[in-house]
Amino acid sequence: MMRGVTTVLCEREEMPMSFRDNLQHLRDLQDMSQADLAQRIGVSRQSVAKWEAEKSYPEMDKLIKICDLFGCSLDDLVRGDLAGREAASAEPSSAGGKAGCEGVVEDVPVDVWGYDERMRRCAWDVAAAVAVVILGFGAGINFTTMGPNVNPAPFIIFFSMGVALALLLVKPMWEEYRAFLKEHPQIDDFYTPEQKAESRSAKGGAIAGAVVLVVAGLNMPGLFGWFQQYTFAALAMFGCLALASAIVVYAVMMDRRTDVARYNRLSAGTTVAEPDAAKAPTAGDTLAS
Repeated sequence: MMRGVTTVLCEREEMPMSFRDNLQHLRDLQDMSQADLAQRIGVSRQSVAKWEAEKSYPEMDKLIKICDLFGCSLDDLVRGDLAGREAASAEPSSAGGKAGCEGVVEDVPVDVWGYDERMRRCAWDVAAAVAVVILGFGAGINFTTMGPNVNPAPFIIFFSMGVALALLLVKPMWEEYRAFLKEHPQIDDFYTPEQKAESRSAKGGAIAGAVVLVVAGLNMPGLFGWFQQYTFAALAMFGCLALASAIVVYAVMMDRRTDVARYNRLSAGTTVAEPDAAKAPTAGDTLAS
């Protein structure tokens, strides 16, 4: 294995010609076009065409992505004879009728786009933004009503700070999300039924926990009412409400992230809404190699 890696890194010009045949063979097994493969590993279709025409060779990170995608080893991909193995495994003496490289027994979905990590970051940023807005509102109410006279200045300051922090969280996240949406307009559903069920279950638990926090928050004024002077009842109440809201938003977005079909529909709608989308090249052509 290490010898194969060294050869790819240091002597790429001597890479065996079987790489081209193996890549074409693996694509044929999965009924995958050059554009499909390019989109999954994050390169342009022209790059894949050059690899198969032996005009260039992929970098190590792309080779590893190809291996992960098709479930084969690096040695088998660049040195082996995968088509020959399939022919041999088709004989009656072969055990189990395995074809292709080792591990290519079933098409196991893999997140080669970084979709899950992106959606997790989006869920965290949006949940945090909602929390800081509510917390800023609560802090403003608390310090505005504290003391013998009502002064609106603290409310304006704290609420503005909450909104500003929320914008700092959401704006970069939204720009990165739109860029990801354009770069990966369509992805395959790689989530298992167990993962989807786990997300739904987590959402239900989060909602139940949020209800408890809301009830606790609404009882904060009564609890702090035992104190006669300068309490933080409003701040404590809105703190509970902010945490409850953040938990629900995060859980709902984490559940929605497993709905890949919804993401693909949203991506298709965004593409149709853009007037220049029809003139743009395909996603596989625009991805950077």
